[in-house]
Amino acid sequence: MNKKYLIFPGLLYAIAMILTTISVAETRNLRINCTFHSSYEQFFFRLVEEAGARNSITITQNTPPVGRSLIHVNQGIDDGDGPRISGLSDSFPNLVHVPEPFGEFEFGAFTRDQDLSIKSWEDLSELNVAYIHGWKIFDLHVTSAKSITKVKNADLLFNLLANDRADVVLITKLAGYDMIHKLKLKNTRFLEPALAVKPNYLYLNKRHESLVLQLAETIREIKKDGTYSRLYHEMISPYLPDVK
Repeated sequence: MNKKYLIFPGLLYAIAMILTTISVAETRNLRINCTFHSSYEQFFFRLVEEAGARNSITITQNTPPVGRSLIHVNQGIDDGDGPRISGLSDSFPNLVHVPEPFGEFEFGAFTRDQDLSIKSWEDLSELNVAYIHGWKIFDLHVTSAKSITKVKNADLLFNLLANDRADVVLITKLAGYDMIHKLKLKNTRFLEPALAVKPNYLYLNKRHESLVLQLAETIREIKKDGTYSRLYHEMISPYLPDVK
């Protein structure tokens, strides 16, 4: 048999293997830390999955121990974390954020006291305050209060409020409404205005810095093509009828 006919199938096989190797190399896997405090975090993670799929990136959710999430990403144990406010790279130098916001956090207080009014962080100074351990914005701003209690999750937080063991609990507006719906709480309200309104982002370990602008552009596309609005309506609006 002519040798050239033996070489040809072997050449095709080699080309196929090379193409397969290239395809595998182009597919990334990212483990993203995202603790579901509310429907908003689920919405955020769904957006991350969508952005990943559009860039041949497989996204896996991870829920590390409370207070360890950013540390693990900074150390390179995990690939990313969110949703988070901007500025965290100052404390965690190995983190870079994708510079397109996924949404906004309205940080503030929920209470059962129908006469209470709060307009600034300083107004918390004479109150019994509670919030979830690891929320950096509250660690930064709640420096003076009658008492400060930190708990593991939102369920414990709102149980404190329901049992009159805290005057106010601090959390995002959407997460708080989610808990009111879940626990069927009565006479519980968000104190307007919010104490802070911050855009939130996805952070990555800096070894993935080459993906940052690519993912930012994809998030903008998701907003433009209607996917963002559709997912928001499906995942958040049914639980928060008073949030437009």
